[in-house]
Amino acid sequence: MICRSSFETGRLNAFQRVMRHWSELHPYNAMHTYKIAGRLRLHDLRDAIAKTYVENGIGIVEVLPDGLTYHYEIDANPEIQVVFAGDAPHISLDEHLNRELNRPFDRPRCRPMRFSAIETNEDAHYVSITYDHWTSDSVAARLVLQRILGRYCHLAIPGNEQPLERYPGTYREVFGHRLGNAQLGAAAVGTLNQWLRHRSAPQVAYGLPSQMANNFELHRTEPGTVAKLREFSRSLGVTVHDVMLAALGRSIAEFLPSRASRRGRDMLLGTIVDTRGDSREDLSDTLGTFLSYYSVRASSNARVNLAESAQRIAGMTHRVKSRSAYLNSLLNMRFVDGIWPHLNEATRPYFMRRALPMAAGVTNVYLRDSWMERYGTGRILEYFRGASTGPSLPLVLSPTTVGQQLNIGVSYRIAGFSSKKIGGIMEMVLDQLQHPESHVGVRGVRGNVREKQRAAA
Repeated sequence: MICRSSFETGRLNAFQRVMRHWSELHPYNAMHTYKIAGRLRLHDLRDAIAKTYVENGIGIVEVLPDGLTYHYEIDANPEIQVVFAGDAPHISLDEHLNRELNRPFDRPRCRPMRFSAIETNEDAHYVSITYDHWTSDSVAARLVLQRILGRYCHLAIPGNEQPLERYPGTYREVFGHRLGNAQLGAAAVGTLNQWLRHRSAPQVAYGLPSQMANNFELHRTEPGTVAKLREFSRSLGVTVHDVMLAALGRSIAEFLPSRASRRGRDMLLGTIVDTRGDSREDLSDTLGTFLSYYSVRASSNARVNLAESAQRIAGMTHRVKSRSAYLNSLLNMRFVDGIWPHLNEATRPYFMRRALPMAAGVTNVYLRDSWMERYGTGRILEYFRGASTGPSLPLVLSPTTVGQQLNIGVSYRIAGFSSKKIGGIMEMVLDQLQHPESHVGVRGVRGNVREKQRAAA
């Protein structure tokens, strides 16, 4: 959060309040990790974080007893954890990121950003941030890291000398022109219809729904994947995001309960949306949380080929985007915020799963921070991120790109997936993304993968 003095007050919007409600069930965290060339210079990194905090008013947040208001103040001595990975950086990094994804932030007063430095015996190290998601979205976290890494890596990034903007207030202030009575009425009708239509959507089976711990894995695609995905998407008249949703849906379909496929019901796939572009103000350099979501229906029959699935999903995403219908989710959040205090503790872990029966999701896809490519080449070697599954999603993909490298972080509920099952799902996802042209026939995705394995052998 940001302030123009050492101590200021803000007001939580409905989305932030709901995210804090979710964090009562399980930490609702998100992470960004950067691989940096050279040995760790801990003093310089600590100095870069502290100066960025002071210049931008970032620091400690405290939510007041009313649950609607928060104080925020500058923290001139932010903490940084150092992890010694030695000769096994990937193992140590995975273990550390899994701990961070499941480690709660203090309540009601906390430092909402935690920094880590992972040392290795290689000529490179990692810098990672974990943040309490209600205080920052992905854009805000990356704005902070742009300034920290710009200073730490001595990158002359234009605009970094300008302080980030203070969070402007509630959604009503910045999205009021999108949330008139007519829009809200239409959103209410649409939300009710959606709940009625989707309540029987097939879901991943949980061993224990109240067990909300997450695991995180990083998957790197092979060289050439970005170019192949772009070309395949263009040939179909769809987006890379549509193809990624289709690939995920086809892979998840292979692991749904068999009765779901037999009944032919469509599954729901979710997408988180950055809403900054819908604001009446320029929020491109503003801290805070500006998010919404929408869902699309995907066939639970894995034999629907990748091209057909992507084109079907593209029709739905186009309608949502053209009408900015994802903003309807802000009304959903207001409803959840209103009903949450009246739910007993035993019901809360089940409520969102029943209200939003999603099988999986993808965070806003194909993130590209131009500053890394323009100014960080040779210094910032890799970038990836991870997000909590939250109370609704059993699995979420978080794709990132640096140059032509596509990385995919996957977070999943251990109550719904074993590591072996996740391995099978991600093998199918990656095969479709890396070789999309081979998944346009009628064979199921699992059959395509096995056929490629036999051919390679």
